[in-house]
Amino acid sequence: MSNSSGAQITLVDEKRSRILSHAGRLGIANIWAIEASSLAAPDKSCLIILNAAEDVRYSEIDAVTHGPNLRFLAVAPICVSNECIGALSVLSDEPRTEFALSQQEQLMLLARLAGSFISLKRESRTETDAMAKLHQDEDRNSMALEVGNVGSWVWDLRTGKFSGNRMAYSMLGLSPDQPVSGEDVFRAMHPDDFPIMKSAFTRALVSNQDYVGEFRAASSGQWLLGRGRIFERDVQGRPVVAVGVNIDITDTKKAAEKTRLLLRELNHRVKNTLAMLQSLARQTLNRTSDPAEFMEAFSGRLRAISEAHTLLSDREWSGISLIDLIAKQVEPYAGFDPRQIELAGEDMVLPPDHALGLGIALHELATNAARHGALSVADGRVRVSWQIEPGLDESRVTIHWVESNGPKVLPPEARGLGERLIERSLDKVLSSSVRLSYPETGMEALISMPIRDHSNILARR
Repeated sequence: MSNSSGAQITLVDEKRSRILSHAGRLGIANIWAIEASSLAAPDKSCLIILNAAEDVRYSEIDAVTHGPNLRFLAVAPICVSNECIGALSVLSDEPRTEFALSQQEQLMLLARLAGSFISLKRESRTETDAMAKLHQDEDRNSMALEVGNVGSWVWDLRTGKFSGNRMAYSMLGLSPDQPVSGEDVFRAMHPDDFPIMKSAFTRALVSNQDYVGEFRAASSGQWLLGRGRIFERDVQGRPVVAVGVNIDITDTKKAAEKTRLLLRELNHRVKNTLAMLQSLARQTLNRTSDPAEFMEAFSGRLRAISEAHTLLSDREWSGISLIDLIAKQVEPYAGFDPRQIELAGEDMVLPPDHALGLGIALHELATNAARHGALSVADGRVRVSWQIEPGLDESRVTIHWVESNGPKVLPPEARGLGERLIERSLDKVLSSSVRLSYPETGMEALISMPIRDHSNILARR
């Protein structure tokens, strides 16, 4: 404006003004009271002060009484979306006698222009913030998908271009730095799965259904669950964009296979166990006609098998710790003192057939010791020791049962059921042997079984 010494643009709130821009020799002037009055005017017109020193409303304002010693002020409100948020002020330290209407209109035009700039800046900042939040959300979603082993993808069916997150490329053994087509994705599948998956995808396109299938990645053998659907169609209804995800289900597949093998193993073991129970029942019944005596003898043997089964189930039928098996079958019969039982040897894991047969043998030895042998008296002792004997084709574990400090032992005149059960307990384990002897100091048993896997030996500390 002509004859003005300065101008400034401010944002005005209820307590203060914030300078956005200023020009002229007067510098920045704190005229919040005048600017606030301009914004409060109902007609949103210019506030004209020809000589502030003589205007009782503003003569005591610091910017009037001290530097820059303002006299003339023309203040136009700046409004955005019908809300007055700031002011455009023309200032002078010289009083004026008039400010023409044309000049007021020009000042109001400039104020509206300033309002448009502020509005654009606000919209730009809002869009920038929205884009930043969108990128943040995309990064968060992408990270969540990667943590969950989920690869997301988009397939442009017109161009054949395939794109996805890092996990989608990594799962298929593809590089995100190279162009990838849908055909490249199918070729990245295991050759045995590729035809089935391509056929499933084609059927989904034709029938307008979701695409679902399981396949292995050719590069890693990793099992993936693929799911997708048509996201966009052209005006003729033809599919143009498909979207979907690939989910890592390798652990699920392994767990299912493990469960299947365990069920097959369990079915096999149940059949063997039923045959064993049938044999035990027949042999026990042949030795006694007394129902009470039969129940006592048979239930004890049944309990021995049950405890071995429990240990095997706890280890998912992978085998039993030898020390755990001895503890279950023998220690309950040390009725005077647990220290009557002495164990000597490195722990090892016995295969299921070994464990079931040895469990019955140990049960018979322990019950016999508790009734007639070393465990029937307080001073009696039972020492169970074992060792591995390496061989050319396979190693053997030799278990030695030795009773001492018990009643004097005499060889039996006839072989009893318990003796026959001990000797036949390991019939399922090929090339195993059981030898019983009866020195006066206490009964002894020598059990020998093949052990093929040296890794089954566990250091016991």
